[in-house]
Amino acid sequence: MNGKKILLVEGKDDQHVVYAIRDSHRIDKDSFIIQEKQGVDNLFEGLEVNLIEGSSAIERIGIVIDADQDLNARWQKTLNILRKADYQNLPTQPEATGTIIEQFFKPIFGVWIMPDNQLRGMLEDFLEFLVPDKDKNEVWIKAVKCSQEILDEIGEQKRFSEIHLSKAKIHAYLAWQNEPGKPFGTAITAKYLQADNPHCEKFVEWLNRLFVE
Repeated sequence: MNGKKILLVEGKDDQHVVYAIRDSHRIDKDSFIIQEKQGVDNLFEGLEVNLIEGSSAIERIGIVIDADQDLNARWQKTLNILRKADYQNLPTQPEATGTIIEQFFKPIFGVWIMPDNQLRGMLEDFLEFLVPDKDKNEVWIKAVKCSQEILDEIGEQKRFSEIHLSKAKIHAYLAWQNEPGKPFGTAITAKYLQADNPHCEKFVEWLNRLFVE
């Protein structure tokens, strides 16, 4: 395993999704290691430590983070860490295809902001892109309808907030498969979520540019 190339992710769901996508697209398992950091704050702390000059032998490092409600805030936090580590000439906005920054005598750095480097959201919004035949998929359509109906209920019956609607939809969809309730990574392996589509391929291309090419 290549300990000089590291991808930091927020949690185990992210980690296993990347494992499944990596294997589906036959990226060499030794190309990079994936470390889950138990939350975005720990991830940023780990990034800062790894980018301190001379603190490690890291050659390439990437992060996968959720935009949540404010993509720009996550981007600015990332830029602040890079500036502190003396990276120069940083882009003002994340690249739609995933950002990669190269600088002499520094680790090559990459960031992917879920779901697509442009929209607010999280891992579950990215996974929504992977639902096969989404516009015609009756199970998905039902999952969306039921989740929205629950969200729209008022008073004590409301079970979750709008920010978590994407979580409700994807979990409902996976709960109604032949093998209900598979975790995200194994749902990709089982092809309840498809890794061979343009949204996922864009992420794979970013991984390859960062760690393989």
